[in-house]
Amino acid sequence: MSAFDRAPFIVIWETTRACALACVHCRAAAIPHRDPGELTTAEAQALIDRIAAFGPRPPLLVFTGGDPLRRPDIVPLVAHARARGLAPSLTPSGTAAVTAERLRALRDAGLARLAVSLDGATAESHDAFRRVRGSHRHTLRILASARALGLPLQVNTTVCTQTVADLPALARQVEAFGVTLWALFFLIPIGRARADQALSAADIERVLEWAADLAARAPYGVKTTEAPQYHRVLAERGRAPDAVGRAGRAVTDGNGFVFIDHVGNICPSGFLPEVAGNVRRDDLVSVYREHPLFTALRDPARLGGRCGRCEYAARCGGSRARAFAATGDPLGEDPGCAYEPRAAGAHAIAGGSDAPPPVTLEQVTQGLGTVLDPELGLSVVDLGLVYGVRIAGDAVAVTMTLTAPGCPVHDLMPEWVRSAVLRVPGVEHVDVALTFDPPWTPDRILPGRGSN
Repeated sequence: MSAFDRAPFIVIWETTRACALACVHCRAAAIPHRDPGELTTAEAQALIDRIAAFGPRPPLLVFTGGDPLRRPDIVPLVAHARARGLAPSLTPSGTAAVTAERLRALRDAGLARLAVSLDGATAESHDAFRRVRGSHRHTLRILASARALGLPLQVNTTVCTQTVADLPALARQVEAFGVTLWALFFLIPIGRARADQALSAADIERVLEWAADLAARAPYGVKTTEAPQYHRVLAERGRAPDAVGRAGRAVTDGNGFVFIDHVGNICPSGFLPEVAGNVRRDDLVSVYREHPLFTALRDPARLGGRCGRCEYAARCGGSRARAFAATGDPLGEDPGCAYEPRAAGAHAIAGGSDAPPPVTLEQVTQGLGTVLDPELGLSVVDLGLVYGVRIAGDAVAVTMTLTAPGCPVHDLMPEWVRSAVLRVPGVEHVDVALTFDPPWTPDRILPGRGSN
């Protein structure tokens, strides 16, 4: 059983569909007012408890919408999630409702990250996409307020025909905001989004190549949603995914990912709204682990077309949401991927030898360099958190520390490190040991890598 068979990497809960914006691409087709059928506070707390029950290293939890700040109970729900050992994130809409006072309350409740959407490099382009004048101004204000409060930041950008030309300018702006992660969401025609807004497979490939170039030099992580072939692009360059706390393979619909909508329906993702149960009557953990839809989505042998023949099927798997939107079959070929799989039996290593080269300390160190501390935005190597690396054949043992014994990523960091090192060619086994002897001090940060 793989790690993703036991538990998702991330859980998205659509807290409400109420939102003051009217975005042209909105997956949720958000509405102005809250639905009386939304999960109650007590039901939401029970949902959070079941998310925590996935295991000793529970999934990341994202409160989304609509606009989660339209729920008056959102701050105590964030606190409840933190009390259950989760690392909650939240994606507010760019409106006047996001005040510094509310952000401070969320921070004090234990919010681990704030994710803000920015889809245009100018007020005109962003507001045209969000269809509300002033959204860009509010978004920049939210970013500034959150940064002043010390909240780790993520910027989400929808990639489609209307926004793709702004990506280079946005990349420069994202760096200035001091974010931890830039998340590129490749449009799926669902909700208000139309098929003619989506990029072609060739254009998606060009954006992914550009994103890989950017990620090699950017001071923040770059990840994709609904473009899992980014992992193939990185693999072709001999690189591991470089975003904070990412899993060792693509996190895709139903495979490391589960979505609960505002009335409790359980789906593989918000972009693949096939209902497999409802948290009001079904156990979330059991549905994710056992429902035929979820188990099929996690089985690369079930994939059709080029995805089924692809040598990257286990690492990428294609966008199941895009396949579903295009054909009605969530296991079909991803029409947004331009890659042609190699012929069966082709060797990946020149000379006909498939034996991996010996694992080196340099390779392991490079792998560890892709794991960032979400609070400080620096890698575990730059922070001096790695106390020792021992290599024995295909096995690697890492001894490391955290910035404090009570660090909120205490339970997550070993898995992040393990996943990063497992991506090093030739590594089959990784052991991670945490120690606080000697305790970490800021002077261990590598020269030139401190915050400004």
